[in-house]
Amino acid sequence: MSASTARFNALVSMWKLQALRHALGDQSIRITSGFRSYACNSAVGGASNSRHLYGDGVDMGSGPHSLCRLAQQARNHGFAQILGPGYPDHNDHVHVGAAGGWSAPSCGI
Repeated sequence: MSASTARFNALVSMWKLQALRHALGDQSIRITSGFRSYACNSAVGGASNSRHLYGDGVDMGSGPHSLCRLAQQARNHGFAQILGPGYPDHNDHVHVGAAGGWSAPSCGI
């Protein structure tokens, strides 16, 4: 993928996150990971096909909002992939991306 495509994907993700933030009362959202190079993705143990490599994967941590609140609201803001509490290795964050499915069983998703 070209750098310009990854930048475009990241920009689209940022606008979705901004809409999500607005829906949550304009309070901050704690972003713990975004775009990753292959080296960074490998170092953190990311999946070989991680959406982070394409610029459209974002991880959120709890802050003003619980992880379940973030996962539930993300359903309304254009994210094709939502992985959160109850999904393997996602009990401490919510991952959103542009491809995949939704699974956050502890949050009713």
